[in-house]
Amino acid sequence: MLKSIRRLTVIRGHAVKAQHCSSMSRSHQDRPSLHVSPMVCMVDEPIHIRMSGLDSSQLVTFVLDLIENDTKFESRCLYKADNNGIVDNCRMPSLEGSFTGVEQMGLFWSLKSVGGGDLVRLVKKDVTQPMVFSIKALPGNQVQPASTDLLPLAETKVQRLFMRPGVRRIRLTGQIKGTVFVPQGEGPFPGLVDMFGGLVSQIETRAALLASHGYATLSLSYLYGEGLPTMLMGADINYIQKSFEWLSEQEYVDEARLGVIGLCFGGHLGLRLATLSSQVKVVVNINGVPIISSFENLNSSSGGSTDWSDDVYTTEEGVVINQIYDCSSPILIPAWQHGARLLVIVGEDDKQVHPKWHTYLENHIPDQYRHNLQVYRYKGAGHLIEPPFMPHIRTVAPGRKRMLTLDFMPEKFKDEKMMAGGYPKPHADAQEHSWKTILEFLEANLKSLR
Repeated sequence: MLKSIRRLTVIRGHAVKAQHCSSMSRSHQDRPSLHVSPMVCMVDEPIHIRMSGLDSSQLVTFVLDLIENDTKFESRCLYKADNNGIVDNCRMPSLEGSFTGVEQMGLFWSLKSVGGGDLVRLVKKDVTQPMVFSIKALPGNQVQPASTDLLPLAETKVQRLFMRPGVRRIRLTGQIKGTVFVPQGEGPFPGLVDMFGGLVSQIETRAALLASHGYATLSLSYLYGEGLPTMLMGADINYIQKSFEWLSEQEYVDEARLGVIGLCFGGHLGLRLATLSSQVKVVVNINGVPIISSFENLNSSSGGSTDWSDDVYTTEEGVVINQIYDCSSPILIPAWQHGARLLVIVGEDDKQVHPKWHTYLENHIPDQYRHNLQVYRYKGAGHLIEPPFMPHIRTVAPGRKRMLTLDFMPEKFKDEKMMAGGYPKPHADAQEHSWKTILEFLEANLKSLR
C-alpha cells in the first residue's frame, strides 16, 4: 500500500511539473512579439509593422526614434489590437499621437526632434551609413511620455539605406566641388547633376538614392565651399556648366543621356543650365523659380541687385520670402529651347518660391514646346519636398551666418527663422507621389533613351 501511495505521489508530481512546463511554454508563445519587414531596406521603401500576442482590444503605443547629428528624433502613435490581439500598421489606424489614421509610414514622416522643437531638420550627412531606427511597443497609452523607465512589450531595430550595396561614392577634391555616386554594375549610366538650395547647396541624400536607382549622379556644391561664392546671387552658372560637362566626360556616364535635378535655387539653376547646353535632356525642378527678373542677365555668372525690403515679411511662424521675385516684367527661363523635357514639382503652400510662377510657366511656354512640360501641384505641401517618408519641417532656423549669404534678406530679418511651408500629412503624400513621378519621368525620358 505504501509503495502504491509513493508511486501515485511521484506520478502526480510529474504531472504537475509537466503541466507547469506546458503552461510556461504556452506563456512564452503567447507573449507579445513585434515583426518588421523588411528590417534592412532603402529609405524610399515602405515597411510593414505587425505585432501579435496582445490581448483583444489592448492599447499599445509604438515609439520610433533615432539619433542623427547628435539630435534625437522621435514619433509616437497609439493602436488598439483587434480581437485576435494583432496590430498591423498597413490596415489599422493610429488613434492619436504624432499622426492619426491608417498611415503605413506615419511613424517616419511624423518624426520631430526631441528638445530641439520643430526647427531641426533631419538630414543624413554620412550617406555611407544607414539610418538606424529603434521601434518600441509600450503598454497602454504613452503618446505623452511620462516614465523613462517603462519596459517595452517588445522592441527591434530597422536599418534604412540611401546607398544600395555596390554604389560607389567618389568625393571630388579638384576644381569641381561635390560628390559623385556611381551605380553598381556595368555602365555607362545615365547621368544627373543634383543641386539643393541657397541655404545649403550640397546634400548627398538624393544623389545617393538616385544612384541606387541606376543614375550616375553628381551632388554638386556651388556655394559656401572652398573657392566657391558665399553670396546666393554670386552663384556661377559657368561653373555649373563646366561641372555638367565634366560629368558627361566620365567613362561611367553615357553622354547622350544627361539631365539635372534641383530643389529651390538648385532647380532654378538647372533650368538655366538647360538653356546653355543641348546635352541636357531632362530637368526636374522642385520648387525652383522658373523666371529671371528684369534686372538679371540669363547668361551672366552673377545676378543683379535690387531692394527687396518690401517683399520680405515676417509672421509668427517665421520669415516669408516668396514675394521676392515679384516684378513687372518677368522673363521665363527658356529651358525648353534645346528640346529638354521638363518636370516641375510644386508645393502649393511654398513660403519661399511662390507657386504662381509655375502657373506663369504653364501659361507662357511656347505652344510648340508645351508637350515637353509636366507640372504636378500638391495642395498643402511646402518648399522642402524630398524623397518619401522624410519628416516634414514647416519652419527652419538657418542661423545668422547662413542668412547673411542671402543677398535679398533685409538686415532686420537675419536673426529670424524662415518658413518653408506645408503641413505634415499633405506634405508626406506629396513626397511619396512626387518621388514615384520623378523616377517614372527619368525612366521614360532619360534611362530608356538609347
